[in-house]
Amino acid sequence: MQVELKLNIEGLFENENEVREVVNRRKICYDTEPYYFNRKGKLVQIGYQLSIYGTFAGPVRDATPDTPGYEEVESDVRRLAEAVSHTCSSLHTCESTIPDPSQITYSHERKMRPDVTVHIPVFDQNDFGHPVDSNVTEVLKAIVELLESLGVRKTQWHD
Repeated sequence: MQVELKLNIEGLFENENEVREVVNRRKICYDTEPYYFNRKGKLVQIGYQLSIYGTFAGPVRDATPDTPGYEEVESDVRRLAEAVSHTCSSLHTCESTIPDPSQITYSHERKMRPDVTVHIPVFDQNDFGHPVDSNVTEVLKAIVELLESLGVRKTQWHD
């Protein structure tokens, strides 16, 4: 099954060029990990969690949610995550996003830059709780390809 997606930017971005500009300005990266559900005391992988990371446009050290520009970073990362969330296929969707509110993280993988993060769970919402299958995996693969086509980098930003 080949899933093809086009980013649904309606109401979030003016056009694809604006998306690319935000990706570059925020040096947006992503990573994925298994998404589990606890079923009767046993963890079952039901999908994936896609995490999107964005940072400040200029050099910022020791950032906090009170740092000037934090709200703009959070808004840009959230808009991209919402566009991805609204893009997922009708059967295997990821229509919810989970922001890490008022939190800034630092990762060695991204050279300890201050990151604002939004998580997107990717699983079959029509049949919640069933083990991950090839359809969910294909949707994740299509989302990743879409993000990468817009300049989003896996794990870290390369200047």
